Amino acid sequence: MSQPRFAIIGTGEVPCGHYPNRNEFEIAYRVAKAAVDDAGITMKQVGAVVTAAHIMGSDYNTEMFFGRMPEAIGAKNCRVVATTVSGGASSFSTRKTAEGVLLSGDADYVLVVHAQRFSQFSANEQAKYFAVAGSDLEWEVPYGMTYNALAAMLTQGYMSSTGTTVEQIAAMCVACRKWANLQPNAMFRDKSITVEDVLKSRVVAWPLTALMCNVLADGGSAFVMTRADLAKKSQRPVYLLGEGSDYSHRSIVHSKWRDQGKMHEFFAPVARKAIHDSGIGPGDLDLFELYGSYPVILLMLMDALGIVEPGQSGALVAAGETSPGGRYPTTTNGEALGFGHTGTGVGFSVLVETIRQLQGKAGAAQVEGARFAIENCGGGAFMDIHFSVLGNQIPG
Repeated sequence: MSQPRFAIIGTGEVPCGHYPNRNEFEIAYRVAKAAVDDAGITMKQVGAVVTAAHIMGSDYNTEMFFGRMPEAIGAKNCRVVATTVSGGASSFSTRKTAEGVLLSGDADYVLVVHAQRFSQFSANEQAKYFAVAGSDLEWEVPYGMTYNALAAMLTQGYMSSTGTTVEQIAAMCVACRKWANLQPNAMFRDKSITVEDVLKSRVVAWPLTALMCNVLADGGSAFVMTRADLAKKSQRPVYLLGEGSDYSHRSIVHSKWRDQGKMHEFFAPVARKAIHDSGIGPGDLDLFELYGSYPVILLMLMDALGIVEPGQSGALVAAGETSPGGRYPTTTNGEALGFGHTGTGVGFSVLVETIRQLQGKAGAAQVEGARFAIENCGGGAFMDIHFSVLGNQIPG
């Protein structure tokens, strides 16, 4: 492999949940300050600020487009301001934007910020937005397509194709919640669940129950990126070692995979590229920081990583091997199912958790001795996939 060019050196995060009295500007400022402090630099060293757009639109987006953030946080030497959004893949696209700025030489340190507040919208407004977003206006929206219905169809296909049981699907939700219970900023930090609880909750779109579906929440996070050579000055840099990406579709009827139970076949080559480019082997991975929003997508991502034979991930999860103390620590902040769904920010929260783990700052959720991690994000109606391998050391 070639030597890594970039590293992340600091992160910030606020509690996730329903906070109607905390607006998105406050969230953005708090996570920005926390990330810069954690990076061990000053605001005067921040040469660029990249933000992710707020889902459903707001005054926040307009203010970010027109450069409010650097002035508000005191980044007096900022040269570049940008907003990037690609749905749930925004943690990747903002990072790539930051990399471009670093390569240009216009900044030595780039601050990347995400903030989201869903509590300003009614439940009906939220449902209406997500009933249209990611769905085909001609062929899906008139028939009542929602993300929950789409995920339910994928779940049916996966269960039929692999023999995975509904109990194993529920076990993935429980595993995510166990990790969230260890996270002080998680939406469901104080609420544990069992497989029985998941199966007994109301049916949303068969076989998905309410506890198999994510909950929209307010929250935000930030990170500071720099070049690998400058990162050596930091105490605990986390290097970006390898990555892979692919795009499939706008509407899932045009997806690159034809069997809706075998989405892992689309994910797998992308994961293999990220691991290959990193210079490590699959057996070197200590953390599997996955973002799927629904339990079946998490299982498909695990299938793609080859931890077990495709279709056997449900049994692995049910055996507790992805939960705290298991052999394959997976999604250690609980992602959308346990931490909360912050629109374009779930990938951010998973990436921030990856950095914390590799810096040894994950508190009660810390996986001891973690060196290398693979993380992913994706947007739209499962339109794309981005895998990255990160490490707190450079493979020799």
